[in-house]
Amino acid sequence: MHKLKSIFVKIGLVMAPIVLLLDLLVLALTYNITYENNLEICENRIRNAAQMMVEYCESYNLYENMEPKGYSREYDEICKFFDITYIFVVEPDVETNSETYLAIGFGKDALQEAKDTRYPGVKVEGFLNESEIEAYNGNTDGVIRHESGWAGESLICYMPCMNYYRSSDQTMQKYDTPLIVGAELSLNRIVESFQQRFQGIAILTVSLTLLMVVVFGVILYWRVSRPIHRISSRMSGFISDRKKGIKKLEVKGNDEFAQMSRAFNTMTEEIDTYIRDIDALTREKHTHETELNIARRIQKGLLRPDCFHNDSVAIDAYMLPAKEVGGDLYDYQVLDDGRVFIAVADVSGKGISAALFMAHAVTLLHQIILTEPSPAEILSVYNNTLVTQNPGGMFITTFLAVWDPATGELTYSNAGHNIPYILADTLIALDGAHGVAAGLFEGEEYENATVMLREGDTLFLYTDGVNEAKNTESAFYSTERLEEKLTLCSKTNPCDALHIVLDDLTAFTRGAEQNDDITMLTLHIKKPVAETTLSLRSELSQLKVIKDAIAALDVSDEVKMSIQLAAEEMFVNICSYAYDAVGDVTLTIRPESEGVSLTFVDSGMPFDPTTDLPDIDEYDHDHAIGGLGRFLTFSVADRYQYEYRDHQNVLYLFFSEVTANDRFENA
Repeated sequence: MHKLKSIFVKIGLVMAPIVLLLDLLVLALTYNITYENNLEICENRIRNAAQMMVEYCESYNLYENMEPKGYSREYDEICKFFDITYIFVVEPDVETNSETYLAIGFGKDALQEAKDTRYPGVKVEGFLNESEIEAYNGNTDGVIRHESGWAGESLICYMPCMNYYRSSDQTMQKYDTPLIVGAELSLNRIVESFQQRFQGIAILTVSLTLLMVVVFGVILYWRVSRPIHRISSRMSGFISDRKKGIKKLEVKGNDEFAQMSRAFNTMTEEIDTYIRDIDALTREKHTHETELNIARRIQKGLLRPDCFHNDSVAIDAYMLPAKEVGGDLYDYQVLDDGRVFIAVADVSGKGISAALFMAHAVTLLHQIILTEPSPAEILSVYNNTLVTQNPGGMFITTFLAVWDPATGELTYSNAGHNIPYILADTLIALDGAHGVAAGLFEGEEYENATVMLREGDTLFLYTDGVNEAKNTESAFYSTERLEEKLTLCSKTNPCDALHIVLDDLTAFTRGAEQNDDITMLTLHIKKPVAETTLSLRSELSQLKVIKDAIAALDVSDEVKMSIQLAAEEMFVNICSYAYDAVGDVTLTIRPESEGVSLTFVDSGMPFDPTTDLPDIDEYDHDHAIGGLGRFLTFSVADRYQYEYRDHQNVLYLFFSEVTANDRFENA
């Protein structure tokens, strides 16, 4: 029972703060509303008092009697009538920021200090506030001000009086300089009284709330605890009871707890059956998952690594099965004669059956490519073998190609597969060879087609899991979107086409279930690299050597102009600041894919030229010294990096062929 009691204690400990918090919120809201209403009433009182004083000023000449006791009884009566603290009239002097009291009345809360220092004729320097200025400027509605001052917390209403008497003229006139009437109410007594009354209400409300919580807790405990305890005891002992044999709860009556007991009895029987079934399924699933993990490792072991590079080609591959294992495959191999063989294939279906067929197909390819000279002949043997060893009637679309680095010729053949692309100056579809998917009909004839691959070109192969991938709205990635992305890659970065397409495909399908295996493979033809290293002295006469080396580069004039500008600025900078006298400078000029890189190395004092670059919009061309050359250098370079390594300054600059052309076209 003590456990059940702790539950009710916890419920009470949770409920009590919640109810108290609600009480406090209601009380706070009530307090705020009531306090605001009281303030509004007080504002109306002082506004009415100020209005009466304005009317009084329009009826009597305040300048006739400026003695400290003059007219004080009438003013005190106004304070008493409206139950306010002070009523006063001042003549403002805006230029000197001062005011002179013409009349003042005191209520019951008035301070003796005020009576001693505020009386007709007193001039107060530097006292005009914003509210008095506003009234002075003609706000006749009454400017309300809440302030803390020498009289404590108070509300003051200021009103202008435009029509009044002066001592030199017994007729009332409207003057350009108004008098200011003020009605002030001390809030200390009002707030204190209000808070005392509200405090009593709050204590009574909280006490009644706690009493209701206690009464409700007691009723809840006696009416609910025993049946819940009986059911909870049986539930807590369910596991041990199940081992000994399930004993049903005794059911009495037809209330909610009786229904709960019946439901518990039914539940225990169903749970017992369910647990037995789950145990059997878990053992079976564990065995199945173990087998799938082994199959996944075997399938991955049948495929080549996902990247390969040598002096002439760079191959990147990617495969992601839709299930634990898949039916896609990719393959590549550098043959003994230097030719490069590549293949991508897609088995009909997914899962275990497709993975088994895929394993058979990739094993066949590994064997056949060693004996057959051309892609069409490889496909012919490959197809006939699959037909005779295909009891499931499956088929596989396959694209094969062989590239000869000696001639640059790519020979390919297609057995019903998606048409690949070449990323060159434009996007080229390899649709010159057609054939039926392998594994269906024996004796099928396949044809070869040829195309030339130049240095820098990229061959892109894929399966239909790419173009038929769906997003969360069931829209296809589509061949059109793939071609748009590849066209962009052909102009910017063809060697990285696989990763660019993969990033775009991942973003497109994010949140959607993968419905087919995804496989891609790229074959990039590398450009030969011939770098030039210049050993120079930090003398300006060496600039001709640099210019001649740049002029010999096989790049566009736009790129040469960018390189020439940057190289000259950086070399002059080294000559001027790196050494106290003359030192050594090494410049390496290296043609790279899609551009040219420069690497400056000197042993001068450490200096990072990529930092503290000037803001060109704020650059003072007439008086500023230095910095502009570095700004121009890093403006024309596409990438740059500095490091201080082995006591040497190393600056790397890269210039892209595409970016340089665009830059000069836009200029």
